[in-house]
Amino acid sequence: MPLHKCFSLLCSIKQVTGALINAFLQIDTDEEEVITFRDLESYADRHNLDRVMVKKWRDLFDRGNTGVVSLSEFCQTLGLKPASIHSQRQMFVRQVPLNRSQIRVVMATMSRAMQEQIGEDVFFMTRDSKTSNEHLADRIKRHLDKRFGRTWQVVICQGSSWASFTHLPETAFFFQLDKNVYLIWKTPD
Repeated sequence: MPLHKCFSLLCSIKQVTGALINAFLQIDTDEEEVITFRDLESYADRHNLDRVMVKKWRDLFDRGNTGVVSLSEFCQTLGLKPASIHSQRQMFVRQVPLNRSQIRVVMATMSRAMQEQIGEDVFFMTRDSKTSNEHLADRIKRHLDKRFGRTWQVVICQGSSWASFTHLPETAFFFQLDKNVYLIWKTPD
């Protein structure tokens, strides 16, 4: 097989695996690392998916016919380590809308209350401010430093972005508001 086809296949496998992991995390709402087939059916209904999905998950992940899919079975089938899922769960936030419907959470590790506060503050700053994103980022940073203590980082971007960063536990919040994506986190002193 040519190298470019191998690369394309590898990318497809990673995308499918990522989608399966996201689905598991969304279905496992109680974080007990076990999902039932009733949970899967509810998930399929909520997302307008064909119920065939439930049968496929049963065939793939419930080889012992226990009626549940455990995280360990899930990982074993996909060749993953449960620790990798645990670290992803920490970064994963169910896409439950905040009180302000214009804000779409991309990723968060902070409390819901803090997301609401920061989201509201940024929402009003964007409505008050006719300045550039550069000045808006600085204004948001100064506000967060004053309200929650120093060392906040603020990035405003549009389109795709990738980030690798170190932050204090439970202080990261990435969200979309209008055409901008706001990447906000607090670093150690």
